[in-house]
Amino acid sequence: MRYGSTGIYLLLASLLCASPAAAQATQASPQQDKAVAVALAERGWEHYEAHRYTEALRAFREAEAKAHAPAFLLMVARCNVKLGRLLDARAAYQLIVDEKLAPGAPPEFAEARTDAKKELAALEPRIPTVEVAVIGAAPGALEVTLDGERIALSAPVQRDPGHHPLVVRIRGRSPLVRTIWLVEGARERIEIDQAALDVLPAAELPEDQTGQHGPRLHSTQARLSADGSSEAAGWLNPDRRTAVLFIGGTAAGLGIAAGAVLTLLANDRAGDAEDRRNELLTQWSGEPRCPSGDVRRCEELKGAVDTVVALSNAALWSFVAGGAAGAGTVAFGLMTRDVTGPNRRAQATPLVTRRVAGLSLSGTF
Repeated sequence: MRYGSTGIYLLLASLLCASPAAAQATQASPQQDKAVAVALAERGWEHYEAHRYTEALRAFREAEAKAHAPAFLLMVARCNVKLGRLLDARAAYQLIVDEKLAPGAPPEFAEARTDAKKELAALEPRIPTVEVAVIGAAPGALEVTLDGERIALSAPVQRDPGHHPLVVRIRGRSPLVRTIWLVEGARERIEIDQAALDVLPAAELPEDQTGQHGPRLHSTQARLSADGSSEAAGWLNPDRRTAVLFIGGTAAGLGIAAGAVLTLLANDRAGDAEDRRNELLTQWSGEPRCPSGDVRRCEELKGAVDTVVALSNAALWSFVAGGAAGAGTVAFGLMTRDVTGPNRRAQATPLVTRRVAGLSLSGTF
């Protein structure tokens, strides 16, 4: 069911001409509200057609608040689907399906409900579910939260596609924090071994000072913001992680390639400078006379030597930059790999000695 400008006007006109019960409900709202609803719906449809789904959602919600019509709720649901908010979309569809239409209700109402039933049935399999199980855990010994909401163990819960912070808290120890990435239609089961929880470091604060939210997280762990999202989770997004690895690898490759090219140029110019030097030595019977001898040729030799030095320095720093980009990319890749798997940890530490400078990688990969 699609609603353009004509469809919106006909829908509201049908509201005005509905059965007495519907007409009484219509009369209870000022005529100005209906006109505002029409304008909002028109604006929402324009945004929807232009793929501006956030603005369209806002407009259709405001239109529904001014004058109820299942078509407005249907567009609210469709906007949420486009935005990946599948749970909100399902709730909007369900409101339309559950609504009991009065006798003589506009045919557009029944048509919207029919469309809502079809689209709701198609949406249900797309909603991801995740089940968290702690192997060997004693009942009541720990608390598991997903998106800041407490969940039961070994019970599937539904979430929208995207990343979701998972926190497991056990008394006296720092929480275990993981980020789960869900795609549409996923049926995930996350298993955590109790032995992994038993080796967690002790809580930084006494238990009676942690408040209802449990021990304070280490600075190296992902911190949960007020809306339940993870501040560090954005870098663990597979798409963003892949982009960072690609950019880092490209930068490393370009740096090393530039160093190689500059090295070749420096070697070529070095050969040219050596030829000039040999010519001058031959001219002067093997005795160097620069700069008092042939001034012009001495200046050419000096310029060639300076060019070799400049190219050599540029090649060196290109290799250094490429190596640093490569090392950083490798460290990032190791520390962000497999965020939903077993407890893997990696640590990158600067390593500086008299003869060596670089990064030291340690941990379990």
